[in-house]
Amino acid sequence: MFQFSLSRMLAVAERDLRRFRRNGVLLIPMALMPMIYLVILGKAMGGDLHGLPVAVVDQDGGPAAVTVHDRLQTLQQGRDLLRISDEPDAHTALNRLREGDYAAVVIIPPAFSEDASRGETAKLGVVVDNTDNTSANVIEGELRRAFTGVMPGGLASGMTVTNAAGQPMAAGLTSAPGIEVQRVDVYGHKEFIQYLVPGVIALALFFVAMLAGGIILVDDRARGIHEGYFVTPLSTLDLMGGLTLSAVTLAMIIGTIVLGSSILIARLPIIGGFRTIMLTELAILLLALGLILFMFTLMARVSNPMTPRALFGILNVLTFFPSGALYPVESYPPWLQAISAAFPMRYAVHSLRGLLLKGVGPQAVAPDFLVMGGFALIMLVLGALSFKRTL
Repeated sequence: MFQFSLSRMLAVAERDLRRFRRNGVLLIPMALMPMIYLVILGKAMGGDLHGLPVAVVDQDGGPAAVTVHDRLQTLQQGRDLLRISDEPDAHTALNRLREGDYAAVVIIPPAFSEDASRGETAKLGVVVDNTDNTSANVIEGELRRAFTGVMPGGLASGMTVTNAAGQPMAAGLTSAPGIEVQRVDVYGHKEFIQYLVPGVIALALFFVAMLAGGIILVDDRARGIHEGYFVTPLSTLDLMGGLTLSAVTLAMIIGTIVLGSSILIARLPIIGGFRTIMLTELAILLLALGLILFMFTLMARVSNPMTPRALFGILNVLTFFPSGALYPVESYPPWLQAISAAFPMRYAVHSLRGLLLKGVGPQAVAPDFLVMGGFALIMLVLGALSFKRTL
């Protein structure tokens, strides 16, 4: 049992290494995968946020409000952190916040300048979309830092600061608390595990697509199963349609199981009830269809069973991590934004987050659904043109 010969061991090693020499192309993803992980994860996780859309509702219009606008513009122009828009009233701004148009709404209350002029605390309301807690925390923290140390006497030039009796205060004695940023979470308390649910569902569908649309497809071709189809009158679309239907059915079963389990584990309340569940199932269907057809297209002419396994990690990091499932896409550099926008995972995560965490309606997710449907249609055409129906 423990006997061995060095020459025999070297012979076995030589034979095994020859296999890799004959399939030298497989060495490329082995070498590239760590570098791709380094670049993608390094840029997709923990980068500086920029371009966060923030609405400002000015109900005061006084000199203190002007200074608030100026400081917000500084954050927009200096660090490119915020993208400021003015809204006429809080109701419109909050509705657009719930629809995903804004990450936060800054509300300057009617008595803001009056409180500042009396040397009292001027309260600035910040309503945040806390379904993206990373962006919400960054906006809150930056606003607090921007207004730290801002005293009513320094809010605007020529502004007179008075005490509680209405008498002017001497210069240098403006020791009032200043501006107080008050955060309001528009969706109540959300745990981080709930934030991860859309990404987990999308990741499960990627695994199904990789298995059914990649590994099993190429394995069947290598074992000669597809050879039996060649003697039948099946067309390319018949073959692709049948394989796609099978894989999508499996994806819907797995996606529904993961959805139900995630709701229980994360204790996720379903805000929109039955409508939300149906729209979520539609999002799962569109993502599964797009990913499976993408895998079919990618593996249309592949016959080596090692290829899909070698590409598994690379495809995962290129589709999942830039999707915004773990960190906001607003932190990505332009080239990573382009990769993120090219795959349906980003739109699936965005729509699932809106449905499951916000309870939005069909209009809010329609753009995401259209993009996912368009991607699936393009992959169907490309797959039909390139699908290998010969040995």
